[in-house]
Amino acid sequence: MEGSPLRQLSVLFRYLRGEKPSVLLLAVLVPLGVGLQLVAPQMLRRFIDHTLSRSPSGVLLAVAAWYLLAAFGLLLVTIGSDAVGTRLAWRATNRLRSDLVAHCLRRPSRFYQRHPPGELVDRVDGDVTRLAAVMSALVLEVLAQILLVVGILAALLLLDWRLALLFAPFAAGTLLLLRRLVGRAMPFVAARQASAAELLGFLEERLAGAEDLRTNGAVAHTLRLLETRESDLYRRARHAAQVSVRWPATVQGLSTLSVVLALVVSVWLHGRGQLSTGTAFACLSYAMLLRRPLLAVTTRFHELEEAAVSVQRLQEVLRQGDDVVHTGTRHLPDGPLGARLDHVSFSYDPGEPVLRDVSFRLCPGERLGIVGRTGSGKSTVVRLLFGLHHPVTGAVTVGGQDVAALDTRALRGRVALVTQEVQIIHATLRDNLTFFDPSVDDRRVCAALEEAGLTDWWRTLPNGLDTVLGAGARGMSAGQEQLLSLARVFLRDPAVVLMDEPTARLDPHTERLLMPAMERLLEGRTAVVVQHRPHALRTVDRILVLDAGTVVEHGEQSALAADPTSHFHELLRVG
Repeated sequence: MEGSPLRQLSVLFRYLRGEKPSVLLLAVLVPLGVGLQLVAPQMLRRFIDHTLSRSPSGVLLAVAAWYLLAAFGLLLVTIGSDAVGTRLAWRATNRLRSDLVAHCLRRPSRFYQRHPPGELVDRVDGDVTRLAAVMSALVLEVLAQILLVVGILAALLLLDWRLALLFAPFAAGTLLLLRRLVGRAMPFVAARQASAAELLGFLEERLAGAEDLRTNGAVAHTLRLLETRESDLYRRARHAAQVSVRWPATVQGLSTLSVVLALVVSVWLHGRGQLSTGTAFACLSYAMLLRRPLLAVTTRFHELEEAAVSVQRLQEVLRQGDDVVHTGTRHLPDGPLGARLDHVSFSYDPGEPVLRDVSFRLCPGERLGIVGRTGSGKSTVVRLLFGLHHPVTGAVTVGGQDVAALDTRALRGRVALVTQEVQIIHATLRDNLTFFDPSVDDRRVCAALEEAGLTDWWRTLPNGLDTVLGAGARGMSAGQEQLLSLARVFLRDPAVVLMDEPTARLDPHTERLLMPAMERLLEGRTAVVVQHRPHALRTVDRILVLDAGTVVEHGEQSALAADPTSHFHELLRVG
C-alpha cells in the first residue's frame, strides 16, 4: 500500500519511544474489549436456549449475571482505552510539535518568505491537532474493529460453519474494496488543506496590515480576494467529500444486504431444526455486530486519509533543511574583533546575484557605513557577517575566523545585529531584554536601559521591569521600540555591532533623539552601519557605496564627503 494512509502514519511511531508501558497496556485493553464484545451474543444465546428449555431460574440468573459483568467490563475497558490512548497521543504529538517549532526556528529568513506565519500555524498546530485525534482514537479504533471482524468470523465458525462461510466472502470483499479505495481521496484532501492554509496565510497578512488597508481604501478589494479564496476552499472541500463518501455508502449497502441474508439463512436453518432459537438470535446479533466494524473502518479511513495528508505536509516542512545555515565549532578570540569580506558573491536564488565580488576590511574598533539604492545588497552584507547566510564564492570573516566555521552561539555572543523591525515579545520588560535568561542580574538590565536612554521611561511603568509588553499589553512608540533593541545590545556587550537601517521607520525628530544612544553603543566597537539617510553616517570612519550588488565607491568618510565628484557627496547633497 505505497502511499497509503497507514504507510504515511507509520512515521509517527518514532514519537512513541519512551511510551512502552502505555503501548503495552493498550495491547492488553484492545483485545480484551474485542473479546468482551464477542461474549455478549454467546450469553444471549445461552439465555434464550435455557429459557426455552425451561432451565432452573438459578441457571438463568447466572447467565444474566455473566452478561451484565461482561457489559460492565466492556464499559471499563472502553473508558480505560480511551484515557490511555488520548494521553499517549497527546504526549507523542507534543513531541512532534516541539520538533516542528525547533526546526522552524532554525530556518533562515527565506524559509519564512515561502511559508507565511498563518500557513506555519496551520501546519504546526492544525495538522498536529488532527494527528492527535487520529492517534488517540482513530488508529486504535480501526485496529480494534479489524480485530473484531476476525473475532466475529471465528465465533460464527464455532456456531455453524455454514454461517461463517456465508459471511467470510462478504467481509473479505469489503476489506478488499477498502484496500482498492484507500488513498484515492488523499490528493483531494491535500488540495483542500493547502487551500485552507493559504486562506489562513492571507488572513494573517491582511489582519496584520488592517490599518494600512483601511486608510488606503483597500477593504473592498481585500474582501473580494477573501471571497475568491473561500470559494476555492469550498470547491476543493466539496470534491474531497464527494470522493470520500463513495465507499462508505457502498459498504453501507453491502452490510444491509448481509443482515438480510443472515436473517433468511437463520430462519431457514431454524425451520429445518438445524439451528436453535438462541443460536439463530446469536447469528443475527453477530451479523449486526459485523456491520458496525466494517462501517466504522470505512468511515474512519476517510479521517485517516486526512491525517496522512497532514503527515505529508509536516514532512514537507521537516525536509526543508537544505537552506539551513550549518554551523561550525570554532570560537572567536577574546578582545576587539575586526571583520572582512574578501571577493564575496552571493545570490538568494540561482542566476540572480545580489552581491558581486564585494570586498572590504575593518580593523578592530573601526566603523563602516554602507549606502546605496534599495536592492543594492546593503542588508545582505550584514546578514553575511551575522552568519544568517554564507557566500556563494569568497570568504566572510570576523576576528580572523571564517563565519561559516564558527559556532552559532559563540558568534551571536560577540556579534550583535540591530534591524529596523523590532520584535517586542508578549512578555515582561525584563524578559524582552534577557530573552528569558534568569541568570541576568536586574542591575545589568537597568544599566542597559540607562545606556539606551530609557531610564525615565521604564521607571514610569506600572510594574517596572515586570510590566508586560507586546500585543495586548502595554504599547510602545517606534522610537521606544528601537531604543529597546539598543538596550538588548548593551546588555550583551558585543565586540561587533551590525546595524541594518535602524532608523528607517523613524521620523527625523525621533531619529535625532535616537542618535546619542547609537553613538554610545558604537563607541569602542567595530561596526557596520547600513543607512538609508546618508547624513546619519557622518560619524563613521569609512563609507562603502553599493549599486546593483557591486562596490562603486569605498573610502574615508571625510574625504568622500568633501569630494564633490564622489557618489557619497552627491547622496549627502540630495539628502
